[in-house]
Amino acid sequence: MQIPTPMTFSRSWPPLTAIWVGAPWVIGMRLWAMSMADCPPSPRDRREWQRMLDEKWAAFGLAWWAMSTQWWRMQLDAWSTPPAAAAWRDPARAWTGAWREGDRWIAAGLRPVARAVTQNRRRLARRSP
Repeated sequence: MQIPTPMTFSRSWPPLTAIWVGAPWVIGMRLWAMSMADCPPSPRDRREWQRMLDEKWAAFGLAWWAMSTQWWRMQLDAWSTPPAAAAWRDPARAWTGAWREGDRWIAAGLRPVARAVTQNRRRLARRSP
């Protein structure tokens, strides 16, 4: 049996990479906009800052919901499969299955955050200073 590596289970890599690439850019653009804002912020700046906070709460809620849904799916799959005695016969397969389920769980939580970061990057790139 093949020994699992991080690249074997790649569900969490695409959203993690999107966050890794996009988040510093979005943070930089927003910090730049905040530093260039007037002393009493303009309505446009206040709307952007409020949107930033609202998007963070929305992404957190969606990630929480996706991870809890995936968690319950994992529990249902565990209870609907044959008894765990099969894991004692082939521990490598049981460990690989647990790793795969964990990767699915993490990917479910990262997808909404990656989607928000990507959308923000595109929107802020179109915005004129």
